[in-house]
Amino acid sequence: MEIENEVTEAELSPIETIHTGECQSLSGQSSLTYAIGRNPEDQSLHLRIVANSGGGMFCDEWASGVDIDDLVQSHLVLISRSMCELHAGRSINTGGFVLAILKHLGLVRVNAENSRHHEMVPDTTFERVAMDAMDQADKRKTIKSKKANI
Repeated sequence: MEIENEVTEAELSPIETIHTGECQSLSGQSSLTYAIGRNPEDQSLHLRIVANSGGGMFCDEWASGVDIDDLVQSHLVLISRSMCELHAGRSINTGGFVLAILKHLGLVRVNAENSRHHEMVPDTTFERVAMDAMDQADKRKTIKSKKANI
């Protein structure tokens, strides 16, 4: 009798988590935890959803920062379904959750003419907003550390 071991992509992935954060879903009904990771082989940045407090299903696979930039830059109007291209054939919730994270990070913003549509923030990239998020987290840690030592 042969025993099959099921190995997830996350277990095989060389991508290392370098930052985790939280934000609200687009509906505001749940809190999302996300991770930013770096591939040690080529130093590329990636994004994945780690948890959803609302219990809805989602794809937890890494999305390349380059693919995120390509997708965001190629659409004048972004909706949840636009983001599904990053994880084709996976849970439909994933697109909305990724859009919420990218909004939180500052890569996209709500379209001024239609609140259901989003658009890329000019002159931004996934790498830039990811690095900004990590810098802000470092600053918060430093402030907390200083307050604890007072």
